[in-house]
Amino acid sequence: MILKDVLEQYKNKRNRAQLIVEKNKNTALKNEQFFQLEKRFRELNIEYAKNALSKTLSELKKVQDDKERLLADLKLDLTPKYECNVCQDTGYIKGKLCLCIRRELSNRVADICGVQKNIQCDFDKCDLSIFTDEQQREQMKVVYQKMQEYCDKFLTTPINTIIFSGPTGTGKTYLISAIASELTMSGIDVFYTTAFGLTNMFLKSHMASIEEKSQYIEPLINCDLLVIDDLGTEPIYRNVSIEYLFNIINERKINKKHLIVSTNLTLDEIINRYGERIFSRLNNKADSLFLYLEGKDIRLNTKQ
Repeated sequence: MILKDVLEQYKNKRNRAQLIVEKNKNTALKNEQFFQLEKRFRELNIEYAKNALSKTLSELKKVQDDKERLLADLKLDLTPKYECNVCQDTGYIKGKLCLCIRRELSNRVADICGVQKNIQCDFDKCDLSIFTDEQQREQMKVVYQKMQEYCDKFLTTPINTIIFSGPTGTGKTYLISAIASELTMSGIDVFYTTAFGLTNMFLKSHMASIEEKSQYIEPLINCDLLVIDDLGTEPIYRNVSIEYLFNIINERKINKKHLIVSTNLTLDEIINRYGERIFSRLNNKADSLFLYLEGKDIRLNTKQ
């Protein structure tokens, strides 16, 4: 199973970090000066445990400082270098999977299912002059400002579903990628996928054994933000596409998880393709935002 493999990988990383420290300490103890400092440090610890005298505590600190200076001279480090300092490579924080594990799971699943996951876009690098139509450029200026505000207030905003609709080449993919990038850099757990990649994940889960089904779906349900690009371009598979998509969206709605979708479909086309149940959850006025991006195909502009 993917989760088991990832946890085993982090367990090995933790063991390696601790083995390096153990090796360094054994090397340090061969130094007579460090050996005596370590011996004195242990004696003082026992003494402080019995009496808790401030004088003993002060001496303890001095011995510790002497140890650290000597270790620096010896170029030996006794602090484990964990890949994740939050969970110290245990994989868990307060009984829940650490963000490092959730991200690794997302990346593993994305690799298996052929999902594009490393879109490099940035609000600061966006050049709105590419929108040659003034009305379109002004619209995108307002939208980008609104989305930056959304990112800034991500943890508190009542809006947890955003649908970007509009013709091909109106900047939807770049926009949602910039949001994903901005939030990822803020420590938010983001899973980015195309609609086609999402369908691959559904098929993988559908054909997997009972024990392995959930590992393809859990990253889609548990990530802080799920981003789906080009919804409506994917093939529809009977008993898979609509059913799995509904379950993902419904679970995220129940748990107040964020969802961002880009699509060429209009609202009427969404309801015709995916049905009333999915439509009602995507377009819930209480917590959803539907933005239609109008204008010319900017990719045609760049080719001229």
